[in-house]
Amino acid sequence: MTDPNDSAAGGRVGPDLRTITARLTDLQRKCQSVGLRTNESAEMEARIAEVLERLGAGEDDEPVAYGDLARRLFPVERFFESNGFLSVAKEVAHVERALEALASPGPVVPSRVLELEASDDAETRAVHDDEPAVEPTASPSRWAVPRPVAAVLVLFLVAVAVCAAVVVHRQSTPTVVPALPDPTPRPARTPTATPAPMRPAGPQVQSPGARLAEEIGRARLALVDGDVDRAMDHISLAALVDSDHATVLGAAEQVVALLVGRSDAAADAGDWSAAEAALERAERVAIRFGLDTSPIEDAAYRHRQMARYRVLQPSDLAAIRAAAGRRVTLHYRNGSTRESVIEGVADGKLLLEEDTAVRGGTVTYTDRVPLTDLESLHVWED
Repeated sequence: MTDPNDSAAGGRVGPDLRTITARLTDLQRKCQSVGLRTNESAEMEARIAEVLERLGAGEDDEPVAYGDLARRLFPVERFFESNGFLSVAKEVAHVERALEALASPGPVVPSRVLELEASDDAETRAVHDDEPAVEPTASPSRWAVPRPVAAVLVLFLVAVAVCAAVVVHRQSTPTVVPALPDPTPRPARTPTATPAPMRPAGPQVQSPGARLAEEIGRARLALVDGDVDRAMDHISLAALVDSDHATVLGAAEQVVALLVGRSDAAADAGDWSAAEAALERAERVAIRFGLDTSPIEDAAYRHRQMARYRVLQPSDLAAIRAAAGRRVTLHYRNGSTRESVIEGVADGKLLLEEDTAVRGGTVTYTDRVPLTDLESLHVWED
């Protein structure tokens, strides 16, 4: 049985499987602690557990398909990236590249190189052993110095002596300073303090508390601008530090309140798809951070009790024709309104079905309203 951390069995050197296993275990813990109480997070956790199990099975004789394990982690990377955990997504990407490196062929193992070098030395010694012995010649005395070296040493000593003589001569010669007239006395200047040059500050590591405060501050600025996506990105990064912190939960509550307000505004305008989408997103945020969902449920109940209508523009001729027979509220450009029943569109005019009570019965006729006089049409669903 081979050691899973010793990739030399495959003729290459790869990353340490113990490091990869430790990172996967940490990613599995993060997947459990990010607060995403959804089926998707459970699926990502199961994927990581499957990869860990298959890496542990690599101790058997069957080889591990590291490339397939790397591809199994790709949805985990996309999951963290789509939920705002960019640093965690990068960590998953590092693990993927490490597994792909294990799957690709690598260089010769250093231990094998040492064996080859040792064998070369042995062959060299064997060749020299086969050569005939040569009588050693008389070697010169150990204290004998070659003549070229002795000449260089003599020249060096002469140069040192000349340099020393020049230095002594300059020190013994007095320096004559010419006399200068006495300058006009001037008031002494106050020495100006020269600020010490600032040293470039090295990279500073923020403490968890400072990082949390910075992300929450940026989230609040994004909420002031009405940017929910940017606010959620910063709240998610702060939640990586402490998902149960009061400031994190408070910022999440502000996001929920903003989304509920947008849903009410969309419902008032008759844009029911936008209203439902805003409530669904608010519910996901509330569930993720364990917040109270009653404001969302109250808004959904209000929307169900409202009479629903679609807002059509005078230029939507196909939609107006499709709404024939429905009750409509006309909003004129002068600010007035009128209720009637749509009959159709012809020659740039809206055909309305009108009834007039006369003696002995009701007379039905068609009224024509120029579309250019209308601001919008509210077509009721009842």
